[in-house]
Amino acid sequence: MLEAVSRPDMDIREVEGLIKQEASILYCLPRYLNSPMFAFSYEIHSVRHALTILGARETRRWIRLVALISAGMLKSSDLVLSALVRARFCELLCPKAPKGKSDLFLVGLVSLMDAILEVPMAEVLEKIPLDQHPKTVLMGGAGPLRPIYQLMLAQEAGKWEQAKDFAQQLHVSESEAGELWWAAMKWALQVRSRT
Repeated sequence: MLEAVSRPDMDIREVEGLIKQEASILYCLPRYLNSPMFAFSYEIHSVRHALTILGARETRRWIRLVALISAGMLKSSDLVLSALVRARFCELLCPKAPKGKSDLFLVGLVSLMDAILEVPMAEVLEKIPLDQHPKTVLMGGAGPLRPIYQLMLAQEAGKWEQAKDFAQQLHVSESEAGELWWAAMKWALQVRSRT
C-alpha cells in the first residue's frame, strides 16, 4: 500500500482495492474522516467516495499514517508518536525547504521505519519510491534536505545549540522552530488518538 501511494501517478482504483482487503484500514477510514481535522457535514458512501473527498495528497498522508501505526502495533507507542511528530514537523518546514518535489512529510515518517520494522534503512527505501534527495538524507548523506533532517533530530533530542544552528541555515528563528515542534506534537497526539 505504501508503494502504491508513493508513486507519482497514484492509481486510485488500485489504492481502493488494497484498502478493501484490509479490514483494520476500512475501520480507520471513517474515524479519520470524522476527526476534527475535517469538517464534513455529509456521509461517506464508499471507499472510492472517501478517497475522492480526501484527494491525492490527503489519501497519501492517511495511508502513510495508517501504515506507520499498523507497522508499529507491537512497538512502543512512543516510537510511533515520534515518527508522527517528525513527519508533521518536516511538513511544517516545507516553506523553508529548497524548491523541489520532495515529500518532507514522508521523510519524517520514514525516518523511524527502520526501527519500527527492525530492518535496515536501505531495505525500507527499496520498497518505497522516493526521489534521490530524501533517500540520501535518510541514509545519512549530505544534500539540500540535510538541514531540515538535522533540525528535526536536534529538536527531538533537545540539543538546542545544534537546533539553533540548523534553524539559522533555514532562516527559522529558535522560537519558530520550537513552536513548529510543539504544533507537530499536538497534531501527532490528535492523529494517534483517532487511528
